[in-house]
Amino acid sequence: MFLKKMLKKSAVSASVAGAVLATAMGVSMPASALDVVIILDVTGSTGALLPNWKSRMEAEVIDPIKLVDPNARFALVSHLDFPYSPYGGAGEYAYRVEATLNQDLTLFRAALKNLTNGVGGDTPESQYEAIRQANTGVGLDLNGDGDYVDLGDIPPQSLGFNPITNSFTMHFTSPLVYHNDPFEPDYPYAGVVNNPADYNDALNAMTSQNNTYFILTPDPLPTALAAMGGKMMPLVDKQTGKAVSSAALFRASSSAESLAKATGGSVLSVGSDLRGVKEAVEEIIEVVRPCPKGQVPVELPFGVVCVPQT
Repeated sequence: MFLKKMLKKSAVSASVAGAVLATAMGVSMPASALDVVIILDVTGSTGALLPNWKSRMEAEVIDPIKLVDPNARFALVSHLDFPYSPYGGAGEYAYRVEATLNQDLTLFRAALKNLTNGVGGDTPESQYEAIRQANTGVGLDLNGDGDYVDLGDIPPQSLGFNPITNSFTMHFTSPLVYHNDPFEPDYPYAGVVNNPADYNDALNAMTSQNNTYFILTPDPLPTALAAMGGKMMPLVDKQTGKAVSSAALFRASSSAESLAKATGGSVLSVGSDLRGVKEAVEEIIEVVRPCPKGQVPVELPFGVVCVPQT
């Protein structure tokens, strides 16, 4: 629950109290902004939907969140996979910052417009590493030589989280099969010194920012796969052209679902044509908007604040 995060960040409560007092005095002040990170998987499995994201992002993702918090800040990052066969091709990347957190969406819009899809090699991708980097910005020096300029390295770059505001991540990816789950010692190449993130690294990174993780996928949900008992038609990975059995997909995607649940988030199916994006964002808003117990959200001219329930 997002309530957990609001209670943990005492500075948020202080800012809320100040906002209520300022309102009583007739003084306007900005409400605490949400930090929203959007991670786009642009591999062959999902890249064909990139034009749909470009056409829907503003009206179905950004605008509804802005209605809840006009001061929300947005960041955009993307991932393919490490440029080593069979994981990724030449020129591909495991993580890239497209636009850092900002209320001004000028750079975000330009980055989204210019974003192109790639391939990504095999079915699993570098999702865990993308999650770690988005939340920590620590970079990854694969061969441990002290720089970040070698093939596949990720230069350090912070998205600029505000420590006193709440944050959440929306990660669009498919299938829900992540590299290093379980741990792969030779990923992305034999002899790698600093390994890419696994489940625990991703979870620790999310926890460090009190970040709630939501997965948006065009695939059936893990719970639906479980209910079907693995008896549905196999999912065909659009990237590799190979079938991924529903049973195998469930085993892998349950880890992704566990990561989301551990942070207070969830996995949401948006459909193969993204028609479910609007509804998914509405569900996310219901999670990220609640106030602490005994308080209710009130929309004021300068944003949303929490006031004592009467």
